[in-house]
Amino acid sequence: MSQLSLSCLGLGQVAASPGLPLLLVGVSWFLARVLAWTYAFYDNCRHLRCFLQPLIQNWFLGHLGLPRTDSSET
Repeated sequence: MSQLSLSCLGLGQVAASPGLPLLLVGVSWFLARVLAWTYAFYDNCRHLRCFLQPLIQNWFLGHLGLPRTDSSET
C-alpha cells in the first residue's frame, strides 16, 4: 500500500502539495465563468440584432424641427 503514491506516476513532490489541485480547480472555475459570460454577451448581442435600428436624425436640424435629410433619399 505504501507504493500507491503520486510519486510512482512520475509527478514527484509537485503533485503532492495540496495547493496545486486547489489552484487548478480555481483556475478552471474562473475560465468556465469567463467563457460563460462571453457566450452570454454574444448571445445577447445576437438577439438584439433582430430589432430594427431607429432612424438617425440630424442633431442640428432635429432640434429646430426641420425634417430629416438623408443623402440616400436623393
